[in-house]
Amino acid sequence: MRRCRPFRKFRIFSLLTASLLTALSATTQGDDEVQPAKHALTVPTAAVPSAGASSAEEESTVQGDDPTKTRVTLEVKRILGLLGDDHGGDAAGEQIHVLFDPEAEDTARLEAADELEKTVGSLDMADRVQRSTAAQLHRRIRLVRAAVQALQASSADDDLRALVNDLALRAAVDFENTGRGDHAAIVRRRYDQLRQQYPAVYAKLNPVLLDDYMNYNLHFVLSEPMLSRLVTDFRTDSGNVADCILGAWVTGCQVTDTMVRADVKPSSGTASFQLIVDGKTRSDTQGRKDPATVYTHGDHSFTITKPTYFDGERITTGTGCIDVNARNQTVGLRTDYDRIPILRGIVRKIAWKEVQKKHGESQAIAARKLADQALPAFEREVGQKFDEANRNFQTNLLQKLRDKDLAPETYSARSSETHYAVSSRTMPAAHLAAPNPPYLEPPRRGVAVQMHESVLNTTIDSLGIGGEMAPTELITKIEKSLSEFLDRKVSLMDESAPPDDKTLFVFADSDPIRVRFDEGQVVFILRTGFRQTERNRVIPPHVFEIPVGIELSDGHLHLIAPDTSTRGILGLYYTAIEGRTNVQARVIAKQLLEKTFKEPRTKIDGNLEINSADNRKLRLRVTKFEITDGWVTSVLQ
Repeated sequence: MRRCRPFRKFRIFSLLTASLLTALSATTQGDDEVQPAKHALTVPTAAVPSAGASSAEEESTVQGDDPTKTRVTLEVKRILGLLGDDHGGDAAGEQIHVLFDPEAEDTARLEAADELEKTVGSLDMADRVQRSTAAQLHRRIRLVRAAVQALQASSADDDLRALVNDLALRAAVDFENTGRGDHAAIVRRRYDQLRQQYPAVYAKLNPVLLDDYMNYNLHFVLSEPMLSRLVTDFRTDSGNVADCILGAWVTGCQVTDTMVRADVKPSSGTASFQLIVDGKTRSDTQGRKDPATVYTHGDHSFTITKPTYFDGERITTGTGCIDVNARNQTVGLRTDYDRIPILRGIVRKIAWKEVQKKHGESQAIAARKLADQALPAFEREVGQKFDEANRNFQTNLLQKLRDKDLAPETYSARSSETHYAVSSRTMPAAHLAAPNPPYLEPPRRGVAVQMHESVLNTTIDSLGIGGEMAPTELITKIEKSLSEFLDRKVSLMDESAPPDDKTLFVFADSDPIRVRFDEGQVVFILRTGFRQTERNRVIPPHVFEIPVGIELSDGHLHLIAPDTSTRGILGLYYTAIEGRTNVQARVIAKQLLEKTFKEPRTKIDGNLEINSADNRKLRLRVTKFEITDGWVTSVLQ
């Protein structure tokens, strides 16, 4: 059984990242107005995560952090932009301010949560953006409400209030909007501190954090027809017959056709399906027992069923069973006395009666022999294939992920009458994961994949990007990682336009590259400066946010370049990590976009070919592609 490899999106994002970085390095050549460096850069509900660092004395600030009020103000501006004038307006903005105000009265914060709930209730769930906004507001309301109620119940002192309020702000605002590991690490420290020192408060906050910030971040849903297409295997086997049956020597030939399919079964603890073999055997034999030879045509059918289970890590099976429907038909009779007229009729009549007498027994023997041949052979072959699949999955995939600290640490597998679903959570220590994904109608004849941005950002973390790096070194790192993971050579560099290694990236030591899945677009966030080796000049470190639209049209994916007009560049978000924002950053951004995106729209083939169990090519087409609220959803049918 071959598995579909839904890693196409990883390659798309890797190609985009490589192109952006190559272009970005080239934009700094020949600029005379760069500034010298003044600062060195510094650093279903899932299972409860393992504890990370918990020292309260650890530094809990993030480089480039604005004051709390400024961060909340930016959050208000962003949410109001999504809500529009018809839903809440200034009142909703004020309520968000109160919600995250650590100095506001508890009752005022809870009232603000109630009013925002009303705003959520007024949103149009049929509209993708409003549906996403409702989900975002609901998470913030739920977390702050749980935090305030926990503080009320515990008669919290100022230190505990500061700890809980900081956790809520960093999770609901900072991490959600930036995906930064620095914020996630602080949230995890606060979380562990509550667990160890304030168990009552932890008990109230834990369910919310598990649901909305530590949930599964990768989901697969496979339809029964798609699963059957993947495991299907049609074959024809033929052979000779030579056996002693009921005292007669039987010889001849037989042909067996088999077809493998899958039947998904409901299961809540594991994903379950019946592996089913439908078989048909046709035989033509002659049985010789003096003085007669009997000619028989067999038309037998059988069905083998074998329960199969997948828990997210390993395939296991139950004992198979077979049901045989044997049907033998006597099509001829010859005796040694056929040429003697006086004896011919008598001998043939006796022989025919003997054939009829033993017909039922011969049917049973045929069924038993067919079962004794088919079932053990099927069990043996399936066992070998599943052992190989488990071995490949454990050693070729999971071990590679473990080596990079990317292996999922918890799984959920389940199935219904029609669909097969597996979820996983990749969340190393000091990281956060995801909320529940957007609702998705299960595909009728295909496969659906939902991936949260935290999966991609954790993957980027594993590359070890940081400090000074030449563009070639950076892209080689990405190529090597993808090649090891996919077990095939991956090339991202354009040989006709190699990167210019005269300009070095000066990446932040933490969160140098981040990806955010926004509404209909992927936002690449680069935290980097540049150093020109020939001129020994440095462009100070900045944060660049580069939005790239992706939409599905006419069966193909289209990358939509950011606006490179003057107005578009003025609206592009960039800011200094330390010190003043450099005007040169705007020039870099404009040149970056123009070098990366040659056309306003770039078409990507929306078709994908995979191999089924019988090595047939299955052609899948992307029928749905949506980016919203931190998730990318893709359906292939």
